[in-house]
Parts: sequence; C-alpha cells; structure tokens
Amino acid sequence: MLIRAALGEVKADLIIKNTKLVNVVTGEIIEDTCIIVYKGYIVRVDKVRDLGKHVGNKTRIIDGSKYYALPGFIDGHVHIESSLLRVTEFGRLAIRHGTTTIIADPHEIANVLGIDGVKYFIEESKYTPLRVYFVAPSCVPSVDPSFGIETPGAIIDSGQIALLMQDPNVIGLGEVMDMASVIQARTEILTKIATAKLARKIIDGHAPTLTCEILDAYLCAGINSDHESTSVEEALEKLRKGMYVMLREGSAWKDLKELSKMITRYKVDCHRCLLVTDDISVKDLVEKGYLDHIVNLAIEYGIDPITAIKMVTINPAERFRLDDKIGLIAPGRYADIVLTPSIDKISVEKVVVNGDIIYNNGEWLYKIDTMYKYPEKAYRTINIRRLPEPADFLIRSKIKQGMAKVNVIKVVPRSTLTKWIVDEVPIENGYLRSDKSKDIIHIAVIERHHATGNIGKGFVTGFKLTEGAIAQTIAHDTHNLIVIGTDPVDMSIAVKRIAEAGGGVVVVVNGEIKAMVRLPIAGLISDENYETVYNELKHMEKTCRELGIDFSNMHMTLSLLALPVIPELRITDKGLIDVMKTKIIDPVIEVKNT
Repeated sequence: MLIRAALGEVKADLIIKNTKLVNVVTGEIIEDTCIIVYKGYIVRVDKVRDLGKHVGNKTRIIDGSKYYALPGFIDGHVHIESSLLRVTEFGRLAIRHGTTTIIADPHEIANVLGIDGVKYFIEESKYTPLRVYFVAPSCVPSVDPSFGIETPGAIIDSGQIALLMQDPNVIGLGEVMDMASVIQARTEILTKIATAKLARKIIDGHAPTLTCEILDAYLCAGINSDHESTSVEEALEKLRKGMYVMLREGSAWKDLKELSKMITRYKVDCHRCLLVTDDISVKDLVEKGYLDHIVNLAIEYGIDPITAIKMVTINPAERFRLDDKIGLIAPGRYADIVLTPSIDKISVEKVVVNGDIIYNNGEWLYKIDTMYKYPEKAYRTINIRRLPEPADFLIRSKIKQGMAKVNVIKVVPRSTLTKWIVDEVPIENGYLRSDKSKDIIHIAVIERHHATGNIGKGFVTGFKLTEGAIAQTIAHDTHNLIVIGTDPVDMSIAVKRIAEAGGGVVVVVNGEIKAMVRLPIAGLISDENYETVYNELKHMEKTCRELGIDFSNMHMTLSLLALPVIPELRITDKGLIDVMKTKIIDPVIEVKNT
C-alpha cells in the first residue's frame, strides 16, 4: 500500500506542501518541497506538480510555505528518571520541543527494581506517542559487587542481559560504566558485551578521563561511544579512535561550549558527533526546552545550523542503526517531522509523529483513554533497618576535643567530576563536626534497599549550604539515601520524612520541612503530572538558593556524589571511595589535640 500511496493510487493521510526541506543527508535546503504521508510513513518527498492525485476527502493539508521541515529530533542518550517524571509525562514535554525519539537507558529504575524496573518502563512507553528505544542497563550496580564498595539495590547479570536482548524494544547495551572491570577483563562484564555483539546490537560507553593505552584497552572490548568527555582534547582523542562522541548539555552537566570547539576550531567531520542531554530536569524542560534548546546553543557557539540539526537527527539514527526508520525526511521512513519558521534559531510550532499532528502552536493534541499503572512493588522501595538519630551522622573520634585532618569531596558545579581535597574540621565532645566558615558540611549515605544498617559518612564542600539539611533517594546509581547538612538533627528529620513519603527530595531547616518533591515510584519519579512536579521542584530550588546554594539542579549534583565510577572521590553506604583505585578509604587522616 505504501508503494501505491507513493504513486497516488491510494490517497494521502497528510500532506505538507511547499515547505523548505532541510535535507540532512546532503546538507541542502530544498525549497517548495511536498511531503506526502500515508499510514504513518513518508511515501513521497518531491517538488510535486501533480499534487491533486494524492488528495482525497480525508487528506489533511498543511501549508508549509513559512516553515522549514526538519526530521524529528533524537536524543541519543537520556535517563528519563532524571526528569523526575514517568515516561508518559516526559513524552508530553519532549514532543512539544521537537524531540520525537529518545534512546533511554533505564539504569536508574533498574538499580532499584532490577529487570522489573526496565520492563515497567518498556510497558509505559506504549502509552506515549514519543518513540522510545531502550538500551539494556549494563552496570546494575555501576561497579562489580565483588569490589565491595557499595550495597546494590538490585543486580542485572549477564543472563538477564541476554533476556533483554531478545526484546524488540531493546536496541543495545547501555553505557558500560564499570571501567575497572573492563580494563581488568572481568568475565561478567565481558559476557554482557559479548551477548550484545552476538545479538548484533550497539554497545554504549562511559569513559570519563580515559586516555592513551587505558582508553585503547577499553575500546578493544567493543565499546564505541562516550558521553562523558569534558575537554576538547579528551573528545578529540576518542573521536580519532573511532568512537561516537556525544556532546552533552544536560541540566547539571554543561560540556557543549567546550566540546563544540572540535567543530568550530578544529573543523573535524561531525559525522560521529551527537548532541545529547544525559540527564535533564523537568524544570529545564518547562522553562528552556529540550533538544531544540541544545541545537540553538550549538548554533550560538558557532556550529552551522544544518550541522547542529544533523547531530540530533541523521547522526544518532545512524549510530543506533535506525536510519532506515528515522533521522531523515525520506520515503519509507516514519513520518516524524518538525516545522519551524527558522533554523538559525529553532522555534518548534508543529510536530508530527507517526503521521499524526501531535503538537500544534502550543496545543497538545494527543489523547489517551487509560494510563499505565505501576505495580505496588514500585511504591515500596524504602527499607531502612533503623531510622538514624543525629549522632549516627557523625564520625566518632579517639580524642574528645581538637582538630581532625580529613579527606573532603569537593563539588564542581555544572560538572560530573569531583575533586579530592584535604582540610581540617573541629572535634567536639568526641565527634567530628562540620565547619560552615569553610563550607565543609556533613554528608552521609544510608543503605535503603536491604535494611543492612550501613551508613557511609564523610565531608563535602562546594554547596555553600548555610544551615539545615537536604536528603534525597536519588543517589546514582544504586540510589541509596543521601543526605547533606550543617546540623545532624536536621539531617535526621530529613531522612525520616523521606522514608515516610516513600522517596523524594526534602529540605529541612531548624526542624521544619521547608520544601519537598515527592517521588514515590522507586524513590526516583513522581506519579503526578509534569506541572505538579515542576512547581514542587521550582519551590525546592528557591528554598536552596535562600540557603546559599547558588547553582541550579542542586539535586542532580548531590545525586552524583554517590556514583563511584567518576573521579575523584565519592561516597557510598560503605564509606568514602577512591574511584581510580576502586577502594574504600578512611575519611579521617589524623587527629590532634588543640
């Protein structure tokens, strides 16, 4: 029937006439182009002179003369959970900003609920017009449990990876974060990679700061993409060694300005360059946009508009072997089309997905009769042996009064990296205490999956928190409960409130709950609409600013402090982690009387 529709023997469902087609294959803008759609597919793209033979009584016609027609945008690497939204609510925001396809790595929900969490996301994705492809989480947990540096909530082993590879919704293996296991050629991670290869599916990487022979060894495992580059030199080395380099510009991790120099300064071929978000918050989705915003930033940083558009269309489509379906406006592809009056600055006015007009000048047109309901298991994920008292957050000292030299995690705002510094904190009544004058405050991670009673303790600097405490059940990737604070009493109250709510983010000052974002599904996502979540998050950020935190998406920065695969120093429920050596270290170096 598609062939007959292309010939005009069967009438079109939709025609976009006389538009300016952005051809991402040739880099041309082709004026007065007609795009003819039948049953969700593009069947003809041409300067159609005999348009009448394609028009029937039910054909819908859009005058495209004032628009550029672009392929629907593709985010090649995103964790939906970081938006704090369920899949369907994420889809509502994504499509209105021109993103019609995402490659989702559900390793956050998988770290809490295991393979069932992946299946829940796959099932909910059937309820949204957003085209969602999945990669199977390769590192659940992020580090091989045999290292013993954290207590995982769930484990997805190579056998379960093999099961996921059989699912048609799963197109590859998600980011291989356990770099140490790859370099050491550990059997389990190499089996997962081999399983993906045998299934002829893609393998995504995660290789922050890897270089020279270590990077080469990592690549020899068969991994060929990375989204963790933070310098142009790092990205260039990876690109030169055949990797697909994803230029990340998420809500908290801002790498695009630096990495765009590969194209603007070094003039490299961008064929293997993608624009991705990795993690994007509901607040930014509402206030700034999605890939439309990222493309506009790329243009602002000097990248040619068509080149930037390629990096969210044909490039990711080819990387994920989907260019026979999406990524370009051509016959036989899905009719996923974005109409914008300009390509110098994208402004999405109409979005077509699968041949249907889903978004039109501010109006959401997609209607569904039922919503996916998560099972009760997804709502019961807080399992703490004993709710901690204030003293449980403090590190005990061998001396009563004095000073302690300690290892401190230094936060780098707008970056995934941390710094490892050494400083001093006071000892009072036998316990190490925070020092607000130096912006050194308490941090702790509480195991919340198996009631082990583990609490990892340490110190952090860089938040500029003046008082109170912030606790959350988002703590990548194992998602134990993480809390920071100047006052252990407030830390205790914050943890108790989070446990009662079944998950979320809470701010407590002087014993009073000042702000809260409720996240009852796996302790990671909300079951409310995006408007409600946006308002809760906006109030929380306002509260944090009043307490001295001067950067946005604080909860994302806090969450990564528990991820023991990104240098330099992290914290888990087992304690402080030296990332490069994959080992637990003592937070206290020495104590002395004063």
